[in-house]
Amino acid sequence: MSIDLKKKSEENLIDLRKKASISLEKKGLGGQVARVGIVLDISGSMDGLYRRGIVQNVAERCLALAMNFDDNGAADVFAFGIRDYEIGEIDQSNFYQFIEREILKKYKLEAGTQYAGVVKRIADKYYPNAITTTKKSGFLGFGGKTEVVVDGSRYRNDPPCYIFYLTDGDNQDKDEMRAVMREVSKLGIFFQFVGVGRDSFKFLNELDNLEGRYIDNANFFKVDNLDNISDDQLYDMILAEFPEWLKLAKSHQIIG
Repeated sequence: MSIDLKKKSEENLIDLRKKASISLEKKGLGGQVARVGIVLDISGSMDGLYRRGIVQNVAERCLALAMNFDDNGAADVFAFGIRDYEIGEIDQSNFYQFIEREILKKYKLEAGTQYAGVVKRIADKYYPNAITTTKKSGFLGFGGKTEVVVDGSRYRNDPPCYIFYLTDGDNQDKDEMRAVMREVSKLGIFFQFVGVGRDSFKFLNELDNLEGRYIDNANFFKVDNLDNISDDQLYDMILAEFPEWLKLAKSHQIIG
């Protein structure tokens, strides 16, 4: 490991933290506490973004936000392809080469993209047992219906969650994702979806305006190349709708 490269990365992280702090202040979020999650697509088409260091760069930019924002100065990292995973925490002590060490060396890129599983995993992590499913039997035991109940009231005083969700393409589980996004709209979780590349991201545009949610719990934008977006621009973009969501979540008594 190059000591000089590691030191340069540490200095860059400090600079990123300052930039993130400025964006938070501009949005009226100075002093706001939130739990931060980073969700990364590990489908095969993401290979180039991983190999060129773009995903590592994104993780560092998000960590800098978490160092201002998060209740413990760290971010939880999740991944999804066909299956979904909790990778672990990224913080100031382990961020250097985190993506190569904790993802590329431990997980294979997968031949598919399914969004919903990792959203359920996130809800279960931050709001355990808030979503329950019961099967109601029908006449003579036939034709029963599944009922989903969402009650996060016991967690109202916990810090809200800010989730940065990165993908390069649409998914194969659209109906399931619509359903789970409606369910988690009753919990204190905000999702910032970011599409990178030339895909049209038709489904993520749909999710951004999905009907049937308790409150609007997501924002979406796409970029062709994240390296062409300055740090200041990126922070302003990924924080664009979070302040409004906080107000909505408070007014609907989702968060305290």
